Parts: sequence; structure tokens; C-alpha cells
Amino acid sequence: MATSFFHEETLPTDDSTVMELVRYYYDDISAEVLTRSFQLFPATAERQFLENGLIPLADLRADLKVVLTRFLYHRNDKK
Repeated sequence: MATSFFHEETLPTDDSTVMELVRYYYDDISAEVLTRSFQLFPATAERQFLENGLIPLADLRADLKVVLTRFLYHRNDKK
């Protein structure tokens, strides 16, 4: 499986001492976006795995589609 990391974002949670980190990967074979989510604990610099996810390209948020399009353009331009 050919996957490439293209973006990550941190999101606030209900708990002010915890953040959620989401990493986005593009799968060349299925043309889907894979995610890995973690909880971040800034006070201790600890990271706890939450889950893997799968987002069909058509369901990807518009801002992430822009990031992915730029990533793919620059990746293909290097070849």
C-alpha cells in the first residue's frame, strides 16, 4: 500500500488539558484518505493513540482537499 503523509492538525477537546492530534495520509491505491488520531497531553508531553479512520475523497473537507491537491501537485512535479 502506497501511503503518503500530507497534513496534521491539532484540535481542542472538552478538556482544556488535552488536545487531539489528527494526521492525514493519502492512499494512492484506493484514492482515500487515512487518518490516525491521538490525544496529546501538553503537561506531560504524552501521546495516546485513539483510532485509525478512513475518509473517501469525496467526503473530505474542502480545506483538506486544497492541502491534498497542493501536496499531490508538488509530489508529482518533483518526479
